Amino acid sequence: KAGRDFRPTAGVIDSQSVKADAVVGADSRGFDGGKLVNGRKRHVVVDTLGLLLGVMVTGADVGDRAAAHVLLEQVAFAHHRLA
Repeated sequence: KAGRDFRPTAGVIDSQSVKADAVVGADSRGFDGGKLVNGRKRHVVVDTLGLLLGVMVTGADVGDRAAAHVLLEQVAFAHHRLA
């Protein structure tokens, strides 16, 4: 509808640390020292229109660089034109 090719060629990656409730198992949580959050971290990749291309949830202690490496490999496999 926006007049663009339906295959994305560019994207943006970001993450968000969120507090986990007490019912969330300790094995899936972590502590983000930068934001002082004990919980999980959402890593997302969107295209230039803001449409979701990939998402990954980790413990908050997983660094952005390590998670981005894994997530971008998965997104690049699904979207071959993404650079």
